[in-house]
Formats: sequence, C-alpha cells, structure tokens
Amino acid sequence: MDEGLRLHLALCTVAERLAGVMERARFERRDGYVLMTFPTLPIPSFNGVWADEDSAAVALGDALAEVEAEGIAAGVLTRSGETPAVEEAARALGLTAAEPIPGMVANAGDLDDLASELEIVRVDTADGFAQALALAAEGFGLPADFLAPLYMLEVTGLDGFEVYLGRVEGRDVTTAASYVVDGDVGIFNVATPSIHRGRGYGAAITWHAVREGFAAGADLAYLQASAIGESVYRRLGFREVVTYLLLTRPAEVTAIS
Repeated sequence: MDEGLRLHLALCTVAERLAGVMERARFERRDGYVLMTFPTLPIPSFNGVWADEDSAAVALGDALAEVEAEGIAAGVLTRSGETPAVEEAARALGLTAAEPIPGMVANAGDLDDLASELEIVRVDTADGFAQALALAAEGFGLPADFLAPLYMLEVTGLDGFEVYLGRVEGRDVTTAASYVVDGDVGIFNVATPSIHRGRGYGAAITWHAVREGFAAGADLAYLQASAIGESVYRRLGFREVVTYLLLTRPAEVTAIS
C-alpha cells in the first residue's frame, strides 16, 4: 500500500477509536469524506471534514454547517492536490486560511541509534498523566483544560496507547504519546517547554516512543509534523510522504502541533 494512504488510513482509525471513548464525539464515514466532531476538543483539525474524494465537495457546505451548529470551529483537512474541488469549495465557503502539515513516516531501518541523557518512563498512574498533561500544555502554550480530554483514563486506557515522560536529574522536561494499531505506531503530543528546548529532548523521546512501538509489533511509524518539529523528525529519519492542507476560517486556532 502507498505509504501516504497507509498514514491517512491509520489517522482515521485513531480518530474513530478516540471518538468511541470521548464524550459526545462523532466519527462518521460518508461518501467521499469523514465527518467528525469532538466537542471537548474544540479545534478545527478534530472537528469538520477529512476529505478522501472530490465527490465530497457537493456535501461540504451541509457537513460544515452540522459542525458549526454545535458552536465548534470547523476545518477541512485534505491531502494537498488530491481533492482540488474540495479545496475550492472550502475556500468559497470562507475557509481561506491554509496550513500545510507534513505527514511523515519511518521504518525501523530508517532510524539510527540516538544517545541521550534522558531517563524515559512509561506513564501508568494518574499523577503521571497529570504531569504529562501539564508539560504538553506548557509546551504547546495552551491551557491544560484544553488538552485534558486527550489524557482522560478512557483515552490513556485504550489498548496500544502509551504516554511517556522524559526526565533529567529527576525533573520532567518532555513528553510524547504513541498509539499502536494494526502494525502502525502513531506519534502524538510531542511537547517540550521552551525552557528545555535545544537539548534534543523532543528527538530522544520521539525515538524512544517509535522504538517501543516497533517492539510492540509495528513496522511503520507515522506522525503529522508541526513547523517546529519537522526538522527534528527529518534528522531522526522520518520522511514526508503526504502533505496535508488544513483549511479554516481566518484567525481561528487550527491545530495542536
């Protein structure tokens, strides 16, 4: 299977499983697109339309209206260049702010060994999840309440879902999450507060999460890279196989990255 398509299908599976445990969330596969709403996580990348085919352009207005009727900022996520009619329709509906998001993958042979001073632990207690949440919020510059749904026990208890903390001299400095499903390991919520950046901590915890995913049976690691993280992931051995385009209304928060 094409790696870009494999990445996309893996992301859809993750979103569907999250919708199964998060309050009032919806995940619906429709003709040419997926409609999803996560009211407790009110960002456009989790609320709106993920387009698969240009046939979704016809239904786009009604689908976005469903989301916005719930008072949630909606977004349209496309694989750049694959659904031009959807992109045109989204812009015509006022979603003119465009954010490119690299979709990147790596196989076990792509990653070299990485030395680091980090002590990395897998979180399995409520206190640990709370600390990971606090680090992620600080790293992303967001209120902890905004990210809290991703650290609920219903989410962290999903089979294959792991949260990691990286420590230096007993102090938590970075965090990441991974989710192993059907031979793929997704890397999410990699966050290092600004005071601890520039020391390779984000790279080290990403490398660890990927290696743990491979040890658990995955043979492909994937992620969506933020602007600040893309160069880090490339140096680790990740390669871009698809470019997503997130279309939103101007001046809205678009993604956790």
